Amino acid sequence: MMYAGNRTTNLLSLGLLAALASPALAQNLSLDKVGGVLGSTVSFPIKGNPNEPYFLLIDIVEQQTTLPSLGVTLDITDQFAWLTFAAPGWVGVCNGTGNAAPQIVIPNDPFFASLPFSLQAIGGAGPWRVSNLVRLTAQTGATWVPALNNPTVPVLGGTTAVAPNNELLFIGGSGPVAQRYKSRTEDWELSGASFGIGLLGQTTGLADGRVLFTGGLDLTTGQPSAAAAVYDPTTQVTTTLAMAAARAGHGASLMPNGKVLITGGSNAFDIANPLSLFTGLLGSTEIFDPVTNTFGPGPNMLEARAFHTSTTLTTGRVLIAGGMAVLPIVNLPNVSSTAYLFNPTTNSFGLPAFMNGARFLHTATALSNGRVLLVGGITLDLTTFLTTLDPLDIIVGTRTDCQVFASGGFFGTFSTVNGMQVGRAGAAVAPLPNGGAVIAGGFQMQIDFATSTFLLNATATTDRFTQGPNLLTPVGSMAAPRLFPTTVSLPDGSIMVVGGGPTGAEIYHQ
Repeated sequence: MMYAGNRTTNLLSLGLLAALASPALAQNLSLDKVGGVLGSTVSFPIKGNPNEPYFLLIDIVEQQTTLPSLGVTLDITDQFAWLTFAAPGWVGVCNGTGNAAPQIVIPNDPFFASLPFSLQAIGGAGPWRVSNLVRLTAQTGATWVPALNNPTVPVLGGTTAVAPNNELLFIGGSGPVAQRYKSRTEDWELSGASFGIGLLGQTTGLADGRVLFTGGLDLTTGQPSAAAAVYDPTTQVTTTLAMAAARAGHGASLMPNGKVLITGGSNAFDIANPLSLFTGLLGSTEIFDPVTNTFGPGPNMLEARAFHTSTTLTTGRVLIAGGMAVLPIVNLPNVSSTAYLFNPTTNSFGLPAFMNGARFLHTATALSNGRVLLVGGITLDLTTFLTTLDPLDIIVGTRTDCQVFASGGFFGTFSTVNGMQVGRAGAAVAPLPNGGAVIAGGFQMQIDFATSTFLLNATATTDRFTQGPNLLTPVGSMAAPRLFPTTVSLPDGSIMVVGGGPTGAEIYHQ
């Protein structure tokens, strides 16, 4: 570039000296990012001192660069410092609460999608200080692109916990290894040991920042386990516990009182034998108390069930929906179309509401508008089988519809939304801020009765749910098929998908 380092430094010095002097320094100067779609506006929130002047710098080269006249060292070069004075709002003063949000419009040009930009802010009025590094990788909207970096260890399931500095902890999906995702720089790093949860177990984030692991298939025996544990990401201490019953395919939901409702599951599931779906279903529930680290008995459900969904509503109640179930009184197995609301205040389940279509191994997520979206799932037509008891008479299907649950009235209501590109079970669902959601991956299931095994055909397709009116539309597919993938909403407004087969991560910007 034509701009020599000392000339750039002088420009920065003159600009900074012209700004108002700031009061006492804060602990640090932080920089974040929001957005990243080509042709749109990206914001870079800055947190500093009240009325503190700042400069925002951008570059494509990361290299330690000392600015002697300011007494600071950057993690990027200063070759594009002239852009700071050309971009509106990139030189300014924080407001009375110490916040600022300079912006830039990313050109709608595919060329910029291949360039990871690096940014830092300088603040103060002598002595100067430098913010953390932020990386921006822009992309076309409504598409999936490979993440800038991939997990150190493949992720399969588990949960995430919020950490400082817009970081996320991925826990329980990589065996006993915890991983940290630094969203500001799009980096991964190992973050200690946690607890290796079994397949079809549950990982639940607690209100105090710890993580609860429950059940799943034992890694040694392949049978449902009563094992449980609590992991503290701060101290990296794992406390092993035990539930009253072995459970796999159960539900687990954090309630407003900080306790966790554990529902149903199977205590005799054999993943190699499809007919074992009909045995070992549990109607019992347990409630975990994080204060005492103990499990206590909860009320029994009217219908024993497993492979259902459990979703906490904004009202504080928990929606238990679908699953493999046993009809009460007659004790016949079926795929459930019923849903119940658990009220933590009365410690009881209400009367059933009915979905349009039975399903299990579906996915559910709470939407930003207080509703719940239930996606796809597996159906089994057992009409002939219950007469002949011949497994060849079981008809397997994968649903292409979604159900939207809304609170209100005596039971609440379900409405049907048709139109997913393919039938899918075990899909990943990530809510969007506008009450919509992104639905990614999943599988269609068949049963090979000759070998008594499941055949799971994974998909890479993605659909987007929008509300008002409820609508499903196809969006860009992922790079590879994923079954039981995990999605997480990132602080910059994008969505990350990991697991489900591929070892890499992908990012979606709406």
